[in-house]
Amino acid sequence: HYSAPTTMPSNTSSGEQTGEDDIASATTSPQSISFVAAHVWPRQGALKSVDRVIEKLVRSYRGNVSLVCDIVRQCIVFETVEDICRAVEAIKNDPHIHIVRVKNRMTGSYDAKKLSCSYRDVLLNVTINSPVTHELGVFRHICELQLILKSFMMHKSKEGHKRYVQFRNSRCE
Repeated sequence: HYSAPTTMPSNTSSGEQTGEDDIASATTSPQSISFVAAHVWPRQGALKSVDRVIEKLVRSYRGNVSLVCDIVRQCIVFETVEDICRAVEAIKNDPHIHIVRVKNRMTGSYDAKKLSCSYRDVLLNVTINSPVTHELGVFRHICELQLILKSFMMHKSKEGHKRYVQFRNSRCE
């Protein structure tokens, strides 16, 4: 099912300096992962809109609703590609998380200019199998986890997203 993102371009970091207060750490033995603290990106992952779900069903999935795997989604912003790789390994090794699909838009073979308006990230479709998800009956629900570099997230503004939507619409996606 899973292959770790190992071939990622090393020049994707913005090179900008970030204050220590803007970086949080998660411990995964033996190394830690640096990611941007939540207060820096105050926007929570929102449910995909009904209009966008219908648009994807018509344009991309020929009405097959079982292919929509990103209604529930969240984004984690990282400082480096290495941090993304460590996070993927930590997720892969978590006994409660099952990775259903990996969409790695960080590999050198991914034509980001042609396919995503130069946007890059790693998307994980996951299920969470825990006592809480069983109690709620959502342990089979597939969610999307977006792993993105801070340098790309900074371009995910309202205007940046608007340009991406125009690009996506031109491709009928």
